[in-house]
Amino acid sequence: MRSEVPSFIKRNVVFRIVSASLSLLPLASANAWETASGVAGTAIGSVPFTISVSGRYFLASNLIYVLTTGAAITINADEVILDLNGTSLHGPGVSNSAIGVLVPSRHSVTIQNGDIDGFGLAGIELLANSAQNIVDNVRLNANQTGVLAIIGTLNIVKNCVIDGGTVGILFSSGSGNRASNNTLGNQGPPMGIALLTLGSSQNYFENNLVFKGFNASGQVMAGGINDKYRFETFVGFPIVHPVSGGIEEFANSL
Repeated sequence: MRSEVPSFIKRNVVFRIVSASLSLLPLASANAWETASGVAGTAIGSVPFTISVSGRYFLASNLIYVLTTGAAITINADEVILDLNGTSLHGPGVSNSAIGVLVPSRHSVTIQNGDIDGFGLAGIELLANSAQNIVDNVRLNANQTGVLAIIGTLNIVKNCVIDGGTVGILFSSGSGNRASNNTLGNQGPPMGIALLTLGSSQNYFENNLVFKGFNASGQVMAGGINDKYRFETFVGFPIVHPVSGGIEEFANSL
C-alpha cells in the first residue's frame, strides 16, 4: 500500500526550492553575460586595451577613450568574441582620428551587442586581409565611418543601427563581404552615403533599410558589376531608385 507524503511537507520542500532559487538571482544578474554564454569571459575595464590571446572578452561598464589617435580596443588575435555587453564605448568627443575597435588582419573575430560612438576615423575598422569576421547587433553613432573593411574577405556586418557620420558601411575592395539587415541614416558631408564599396570589389548588400542622408544616393557600389545587392529599402530620397553601380539580384537568383 502506497503511503502519501503529508501536504505540509510538500509545501515546505517547494518553499525551500523557491527560496534557494531566489537567493541566486543577484549572482545571476551580476554575471549575466558569463551565464548567458556558458563561458566566463575576460572583463575590459579601461581603454586603450589590446587583446592578444584568443577567447571571450566583454566590457564591464561604459568606457571613454580620451586620446584623439590610435584605437580604444585592438584585437590582435584570431578567434575572439568581443561582447560590448549592452554598454557603450565612447570616443573622445572632440575632433579626432581615433578608432573604436581595430582588427589588424585577423580572422574569426566577432564584435557584438553594444554602442560605439564618437570616433573620428571609424567605429570599427578591419584592416587588410581580415577575413571571416562578424559585426552583429552594434549601434554605431556619429563615427566618421561606422564599419570600414579594407581588402577583406567574407566579413559580415548584420543587424546594426548606424546613425550619422559620413559613411555607414564601407567595403574597400575585397570579396565576399556582406552587409545585411542593417538600418542606416543621416550620413552627412562630405560623402553622406550609407552603403559604399570602392575598388575592384565582389561584395554584397542585402535587406538594408536606408534613411536619407546628405547624398542623393544612399548606396554607391563603385566596384561596378562585381558588386551585387537585393531587397534594399530607401526612405526619404527624392529619386525613385537612389542606387549607383552594382547589379541588382532578384529573389531566386542566389
